[in-house]
This record gives sequence, structure tokens and C-alpha cells, in this order.
Amino acid sequence: YLWPVITSFSAVTRVVIVKGKLSNPEFCESKALKPSVYEPMIEKGMSQGGRTRPVKVDICLEDDAISRKSFQCLGLVRNNNNNNNNSTSDTDTDDSSTARIFLDCGDEDKTPPPARNVVLEQIGMVNNSNNEFPSAIVAVGPERGWTDGEARIFVEECGFRSAMLGSSILRVDTAVVSGLGIVSAALDECQNESDREYKRKRHN
Repeated sequence: YLWPVITSFSAVTRVVIVKGKLSNPEFCESKALKPSVYEPMIEKGMSQGGRTRPVKVDICLEDDAISRKSFQCLGLVRNNNNNNNNSTSDTDTDDSSTARIFLDCGDEDKTPPPARNVVLEQIGMVNNSNNEFPSAIVAVGPERGWTDGEARIFVEECGFRSAMLGSSILRVDTAVVSGLGIVSAALDECQNESDREYKRKRHN
């Protein structure tokens, strides 16, 4: 079970599990998705990571869990005028301090940029004077990957950017841990640069 590993990262404040078309049915019925099982594991991970901020868990195993409507209800959709779907709702978010990463290995015709680069490009420097802190939403697919239709929903309708962790095809558990490590480090870069800029402005 990855619960302790995931929640040991201080940047992790929420875990959302959704059912994809290629998800393993056995995983969707796993005991690991029961609160009585994962809650103690989350506490263990938080203790190992020396953190106290709670981790919220949402588990959506409906057949239509991957849709703009579903992601709107979960508050995961960026209100972006560049999206092909121009409809917005009160649950869309327009937070410039949050990167949305869709992990994708790419194919022979298209190679996504590295996840670190996407985080830095999407967030840049946050505004310390507004008490903003950089954050990210990372979408990791099931073992058999996302379908083309699911990928379009993430990227074209919900404001995610395709990114990769490298040229290797990783197991899901490896991708989760690697992705969290890379994205967490990139968020720290954004915050540290913002802190330095804020101090420079205060001294000028």
C-alpha cells in the first residue's frame, strides 16, 4: 500500500482516486480503499514525514468519474479561457499558484516536457504579499494507462498540462513516488525564488 509513502510528503494535502476505463477491477474492490484501512496508514505516513496538516481523501469509483462535471464537483477544474469547453461554474478554480500535471509517457510523434519544467512554467513565482503558496495537482493513470478520451478530458477540458517523468515506462507505484518527489522539489524552487524576490523588493 502506498498510503504511508504518499502522505509522508508534506506537499500532499489531498488524494483523489477515480476509476478509469482501464483501471483494474480488483483494485477498485481493494481493502486499501476502505477508510478503516487507509486512515491508520495515512497517520503513519504523516508521522514519518513529521507533518500535522491533515490529508483529505476522495474516492470516486463511478463509471463516469473521469469527466469535466465530476472534476468540477471535486474542485479540480481550472477556469481557463483557453480550454475548448468555455463553460465555467462556481466550482472552477482560477488559481495561478496551482499547477495541474497530467503524467503522460507520450508517443513516437509527441513527447511531453519534463514535469519540473511544467510546474515552473505554470506557477513561476507566487505572490508572497497575498499569502499565496505554490501547489500542484498530479494525475497518475492506472497500470494500463489513460484512454485517449480520458486524456482529452484532463488536458482540453480541465486545464491540465501533459508532462513526463522521463523516457522510461514506470509502474504506477514508481510513477506516484517519482512524480511526487519531482513536483515537490519544483514547488520548493518556486517558493524559494519567490521568497528571494520578495526580500529584494522589501530592501529596495
